[in-house]
Amino acid sequence: MENIVLVTTGTDSARLPEPFQRRLCFSHCLSPAASLRRRIATLEPDSSILGVSDVVPLESGGDPERLCSDLLAEVEALGCPGVFLDLERGYPVLREFVKLADERLHAEGVPLYVPERCGEGLRHAVVVCEGAVSGGSFDRRFADLLEGYGEGRVAAVLQPVCTGFELPSQDADGAALTLGELEALRARHGAQVYFSKELCAKYFTFMDEHSQGHFVLFDDRSTVQEKYRRLTAMGVGPCFVLARDASLLL
Repeated sequence: MENIVLVTTGTDSARLPEPFQRRLCFSHCLSPAASLRRRIATLEPDSSILGVSDVVPLESGGDPERLCSDLLAEVEALGCPGVFLDLERGYPVLREFVKLADERLHAEGVPLYVPERCGEGLRHAVVVCEGAVSGGSFDRRFADLLEGYGEGRVAAVLQPVCTGFELPSQDADGAALTLGELEALRARHGAQVYFSKELCAKYFTFMDEHSQGHFVLFDDRSTVQEKYRRLTAMGVGPCFVLARDASLLL
């Protein structure tokens, strides 16, 4: 499981379950004043990738140079083997911070991981992409990403999906379903489940009482493992997996 990174927050999963060897811990966030802040008062040096999120709106401009210096100091103090910047908001100070971190972490030999939405214009960061598609081709999508960013610069989030779509659908995201809702729909309509090689997921279709067509796309243990196998074979990695989903890979 060398290509898997388990994702935790705070003090979750103090010890990694076997056979997993790597972890991303969202131990840091940005304050409203755009300064780096630890989520918990005391952090011990360990081998976790350091995760930073912006969980609150910024109330003041902040200094990207100071942010970057503080980040590098934390990486050194904690002995982190990498950094994941999961920054949702498009503030100019954060864009500049990510660009500075891209260059300075690379100079220190520390990998930087960013979501796909933050990857544009960065020269070194590993771009982390959603490991699910609702149309087109799973393999083609990641082949295109590798061609665009280059070998060693594409990673993936492996999170099982369970989504319903009306047919025809103009919405690529659909509506999220719980596992209970999924099973209830399948049982109510007696739907046959199929595997889509192109989407690397399972699906079924049905007509409701109003003659409206529906398409339900979902993952289970077999499809999550198949995605992991394909991504690893293509050279995509690491694959980030929420700790709660780790059992799907065993």
